[in-house]
Amino acid sequence: MSDRRFIAAMDHSGGSTGGVLERYGRDYIENNKMERVHEMRLRMVNSPDFNDSNIWAAILYQDTVTRGMVNVLDEKGIDTFLKIDSGCDEDGTLKQFPVKQMLEFATNGIGPKIYGTKMRSIVKGVGMVHPVLKQQFTLARTICDYGLVPIIEPEIPIDNPIKAKVESALMYHLQEFLDEFPGKCILKLTPPEVPNLYHNLTAFPNVERVVFLSGGYSTAEACNRLRLNDNVTASFSRALSEGLLHSQTDAEFDAKLSQNIQMITA
Repeated sequence: MSDRRFIAAMDHSGGSTGGVLERYGRDYIENNKMERVHEMRLRMVNSPDFNDSNIWAAILYQDTVTRGMVNVLDEKGIDTFLKIDSGCDEDGTLKQFPVKQMLEFATNGIGPKIYGTKMRSIVKGVGMVHPVLKQQFTLARTICDYGLVPIIEPEIPIDNPIKAKVESALMYHLQEFLDEFPGKCILKLTPPEVPNLYHNLTAFPNVERVVFLSGGYSTAEACNRLRLNDNVTASFSRALSEGLLHSQTDAEFDAKLSQNIQMITA
């Protein structure tokens, strides 16, 4: 893949924002945590190396969109994806959420056009793979009908004791569903235990990109696993923001973020 630009995952919802702010070293209360994480994201976006030479797109939570981040990114030549799901049930499938309401939000009255959407499921066992993908690809058809590109994300936790076995099943079923899928999509996957396991997926004409999540790996480990796979790029969250602190000077903050960005693109 000649385009080394990646997707910045900046879509933490209310439930996960507290952990983000704690790692950032920023105090918060329930009433101001979304405002404070937005300030952190703006600091990242306004950093010199957060540009369209390194970053193709960013995934945002709805709260961040309503605060005007799409316009900020658009001015930098960076596309936007909207997180539309509301988390997962115990079986790994997505909780019920107002799909059409979220898609109407994404396509009307926000300013610059949002490029696509993102929805994450959690796959813990082989038996969960097919129902998770059936739900994701069914929703993806509706998303495509709205002129948006869906990111399909069946995440396998990095500490899963049968991770390689689940990945093998995921690869098999992804090919089945892609054979029947009429639209364009992006696949966001956990870096596999077997390098290039997902390489065939990058050749499907309806797969715009295959990207890897960092999933809790350190920046160094996430980048190392990314490096072992051909024709794949990143959609990192924690690995992108690793080492960023509220107490850092702007110069220190920019230097650390630049280091992370350069590791990912390399």
